[in-house]
Amino acid sequence: MRFFFLAMLLGGLLVVGIFGFRGQKFSSPPLEVFPDMDRQARVNAQARSDFFADGVGTRAAVSGTLPMGYSIPQAAVADGAAIIDGFGMPDSYFNSGRIGEYYGDGMPEEIVDHKALLDRGKQRFGIYCAICHGDSANGEGVLANYGNMRPIANLHQPMFADPTNPQYRPDGEIFEIITIGRGRMGAFGGAVPAADRWAIIAYLRALQAAAKNVPAAEAEAPAEAPASN
Repeated sequence: MRFFFLAMLLGGLLVVGIFGFRGQKFSSPPLEVFPDMDRQARVNAQARSDFFADGVGTRAAVSGTLPMGYSIPQAAVADGAAIIDGFGMPDSYFNSGRIGEYYGDGMPEEIVDHKALLDRGKQRFGIYCAICHGDSANGEGVLANYGNMRPIANLHQPMFADPTNPQYRPDGEIFEIITIGRGRMGAFGGAVPAADRWAIIAYLRALQAAAKNVPAAEAEAPAEAPASN
């Protein structure tokens, strides 16, 4: 038993010797067993770096490439151009899905080519949505049969497809759900640009219309002007 207490005493002395008492000041840097990334090989924004020959720490993108989640607008925002993408939630309907405090319904005014929009939406839906919601958006995607994934939302249910339903999710709310996630669905705002989120919604509305046997001409013409809901 005395060897046990002796080991405990030596262990305590060892801990105090290495880490010191709480609040104790040292004249030399302490021994760090777990530095926890306190010091990293990185450069702060707009800071100088001697690693590069020109001393500039902030580097331009490699020629011919664009950083993920970023696009260069054709016109300046000051001239009325929309902020096409970003991690924030600007006030415009295009970027937030909201009109004031309410969700909007219909495509933003920035969307002009609806045929191209549906083609793009079909492609993006197949990449990001179909694996869970299914190719027809009925909630029977590949992942529905693996793990504890059920229930996956059937996007043909009245709450998603019937505007007269009290729980109806308008276009703006679906845009927000894609952007920041909801429930077990994760956020896709960092992977899917805002324009592609609207394309996905337009394609979803076409799928819902097709399921109701709406003529194809009507299914391919999403509402152009948003309305508050």
